[in-house]
Amino acid sequence: MTIGRTTSRKYLATMLAIAASTSWAQTGEDEKLSDDPTKIVTKIGVRYSDFGTVFGSVAFGPVTKINVSVSEDDQWRVGGSYLFGFGIVNFSASEQELEDGVKQTQYAIGTFVPLAALGVQPKGWLLFPALGANYTDGRIGNSDIEFADAFPAEIASKGGYIGILGLKPLSERWVVKTGGVLSAGSNDYSGYTVGAGVTFNASPNDSISVFGSHIDNTFGTRDLVGISYTHEF
Repeated sequence: MTIGRTTSRKYLATMLAIAASTSWAQTGEDEKLSDDPTKIVTKIGVRYSDFGTVFGSVAFGPVTKINVSVSEDDQWRVGGSYLFGFGIVNFSASEQELEDGVKQTQYAIGTFVPLAALGVQPKGWLLFPALGANYTDGRIGNSDIEFADAFPAEIASKGGYIGILGLKPLSERWVVKTGGVLSAGSNDYSGYTVGAGVTFNASPNDSISVFGSHIDNTFGTRDLVGISYTHEF
């Protein structure tokens, strides 16, 4: 009898967890914050730090979208997202330039899981743990050789990452955001990224964010401070 009750309780707890996560997936996109990584919406935006960037996404139905980002310094990112009951799965390919002329190309697949779907919302914070796998390729120019860009040293690494994004609504218009990611891989690759910012929701479809971030990994470092504007359709 005890075993039967224990099994029933476990089954009930599992079903409640699934129901909670499913209800999150079905939550109206208008009810989610503009910075919510699980939000499926068509949007376009511009961002400026040391360079200008145009970014956006196109939603195909309630669970699928394509994401694109292009910068004036030839950095880019393209990928897609699919919303499941437990969270959102993203895949992407990207290239960025770090300090000292290092170009880093990365292919990644990962997920964000909304803890609020399980009733976890400490002090009003919306927390989204993240984890995934990636392949990173770094091209390092050798300044001691003429035409260094034509003969770069290359380092490739297969690995993964874990991290978390936190959103704290201060009011209907103001939201504080912060997060960090740790990554590691083969060929002694390791790194981390931390960032923080604040978003002002000027209207239900328009938001302005001020942010700062620091990237530090085997290939190099980069600090960014900037501002962005996003419009949702």
